Amino acid sequence: MTTYLQEVGRFKFDISYRRMRGDQGLSIRVSGPVADENRELLRFDCFDNSPHYHVEVYGKNEITAIEDNDATEWSLKTLSDQFERLVDAAGADALNPQERDSLKGALLQVSKDSRNLVAAERAA
Repeated sequence: MTTYLQEVGRFKFDISYRRMRGDQGLSIRVSGPVADENRELLRFDCFDNSPHYHVEVYGKNEITAIEDNDATEWSLKTLSDQFERLVDAAGADALNPQERDSLKGALLQVSKDSRNLVAAERAA
């Protein structure tokens, strides 16, 4: 399995392509600090048959279906537009100024790596 890792200070984006139980697609996992302990905060599973995302809130895993026809693009846009709100909802420690400054560039790289990975896996 090909995996890409992008870091923004204490926050990490783990990008992979998953095949499981007759479904497949891009998976983006976001981990970061919660009370200074590293935890998974978000996961976007852009599967063909059942796309959804997870928000880890104080040990409770909230799963929401992705209703968009292109789960990958929806997820990338949502991460770009709502990253701070989502990690805050997951109980993460606030981004520091350096992380905020690096976030836009990191999310552009996450988008590029994600699209390249999906293209490579679909072509295989």
